[in-house]
Amino acid sequence: MLVSRSFALRLAPVVLTALAAVACGEDSSSGSTYAGSPRASAPSDSENTSSSGGALPSGQQQTSPVDDGAAQRAIAEADIVQIQNGRLYALSKTGSLSIIDVSKPNQLTMLGQAYLPGEPFEMYLTGDRLTLMMNGVYSQTGQIVPASSEGVAYQPPGVNSSAGILVVDVRDPGLMQRVGTFAVPGTIADSRLAGDVLYVVTYQNQGCWSCASKNSTVVTSFDLSAGTEAKEVAQIAFGNTSYGNTPDVKRSIIFGNGHLWVGGPSGSAGAIDLVDVSDAGGKLEKGAHIETAGPILSRWQMSEKDDVLRVISQVGNATGATYGDPQVQTFQVWSARSVQTMAKVGLQLPRPESLKAVRFDADRAYAITFERTDPLFIIDLSDPMNPQQRGELEMPGYVVHLEPRGDRLIGLGVDERDSVGQLNVSLFDVSNMDTPRMLSRVSFGGGGWTRNEQIQQTILPEDQDRLQKAFKINDGGLITIPYSNPSYGTCATGGGVQLVDWKGDAFTKQALLPVAGNPRRAIVNQEQLIAVSDSNVTSFDLKSRYAASKTADLVIGTCELRTASGDVPVNSGWNQTPNQSNDYPRHGYYYDEDRGAFACSTTQRPAAPAGWLTFAAVGLAVGALARRRASRRAS
Repeated sequence: MLVSRSFALRLAPVVLTALAAVACGEDSSSGSTYAGSPRASAPSDSENTSSSGGALPSGQQQTSPVDDGAAQRAIAEADIVQIQNGRLYALSKTGSLSIIDVSKPNQLTMLGQAYLPGEPFEMYLTGDRLTLMMNGVYSQTGQIVPASSEGVAYQPPGVNSSAGILVVDVRDPGLMQRVGTFAVPGTIADSRLAGDVLYVVTYQNQGCWSCASKNSTVVTSFDLSAGTEAKEVAQIAFGNTSYGNTPDVKRSIIFGNGHLWVGGPSGSAGAIDLVDVSDAGGKLEKGAHIETAGPILSRWQMSEKDDVLRVISQVGNATGATYGDPQVQTFQVWSARSVQTMAKVGLQLPRPESLKAVRFDADRAYAITFERTDPLFIIDLSDPMNPQQRGELEMPGYVVHLEPRGDRLIGLGVDERDSVGQLNVSLFDVSNMDTPRMLSRVSFGGGGWTRNEQIQQTILPEDQDRLQKAFKINDGGLITIPYSNPSYGTCATGGGVQLVDWKGDAFTKQALLPVAGNPRRAIVNQEQLIAVSDSNVTSFDLKSRYAASKTADLVIGTCELRTASGDVPVNSGWNQTPNQSNDYPRHGYYYDEDRGAFACSTTQRPAAPAGWLTFAAVGLAVGALARRRASRRAS
């Protein structure tokens, strides 16, 4: 069973001014204008509409009804930002939760901010409750690891840490109330919220605090019903036989039809475990275990449709070394405990290449491989007993993430050799499965990187399992891509939010909106675009997408580039030089795969009446009340 522990939490004073000082020395005045690329051409007359995978405004929980056999439950995914009733909730790697009033155009007002232990992972907003998930909360000895302090970045306790979940009533941002607190052994890999039940998937090694004596993957359910105290319902574990000797590799999950599929690597092959989650109260039952040809390294490699599980993988390992052609596998799902192999078909590649991206869409699948060029393959899955490889298209670089839109396909990609920009967005015509065509591509960002993997892991804001939460195709054809470019520093225009217009069969590159720190999300709100980084929340006027103007900026933390002298990467142990490890040196700083290119901390603030508080309802109420009285006296 999980162990409930008190969390430490520090509340920052409520910011009463409409705008806070801009990071990197800028003032908070509006009217700054940023023009789009001079290479941009005029948009097409007609506008293409989404016919599948429709656009969802960024910052809203993605929900879909799922038939669990008893009753339909809405399925939601967590995110680092949520927006509801004119309030923006933002989690930052500074270890903070910020609640911001965004109800008035051109204004951003801090309503409340809390400092959290560990490093925030993601959160759910359900009514007046926030469910916050944090990794690295508990050290190996069970001590709570503090969040970043003023000017001092959060230091993860290492692979032997454990996570925590916090449920908070946020009806009054200045008077947050605890609803539930849970210690979660291991590291959170992913989660889903189905109705009132939260499902959390963690991976553990035998050294982490409160973990089992063997490496394992654990699924835990929590009841978050409104009006009741949050509580744990059930927990099941899969031993290390499911995933070989790779406990430190994150798991990927998909959810639907009363099934939770948990995939991961198992040596050079892969493994998927099925969990029966059809019980609306949160009861869990262990189901079938499936071996796959290659490792499952992202959620997009798995899809269940009409009681058929479809998987595309490639023999290899978690570091990217691959052997042989990618394999398409289908499985008949008779029940949660009974899954039968239907077909296994290898893709015929023109040359040995590595599988980079997969996306399923109804009765077809798209696969991306890469060696020096990027073939896009289309697979016909209309007969799951006989998958058919159809057309292919070669292009430079490779696509990291795919978004189907009917007979059009949109891809976010990287290309180290593109002198215009090492990131790109491409539009494909896939109306004929035998002859896919590239209709349009715009390049932007990057510069000077020598490996596509560096571009993907350093510049893009999320890993493949979560990239769709940052890369948004909004209503009206506006595509927003937050990205950072640490080689240009935290304050230069090397990164921000790139705007791209999609009209007809053409993309048009519009403004690059500079955002301090490492931009992670972009939300369209009342003809404004709100960009969220770990250090700033910034709004822009979208009336002119080619020359959008900044209207407000609010500082929520500080992010600085990691340097070789000031912040030694945790991965460069065993006397390795950075070039021999997974840390990338670039222009005097280090990118750390565990912690990223930026070291983030809270900013200097006026002294708060309350310091570190025990995360209990009474403590929070007293601290917030004292802060409010101090605010009134100061005014």
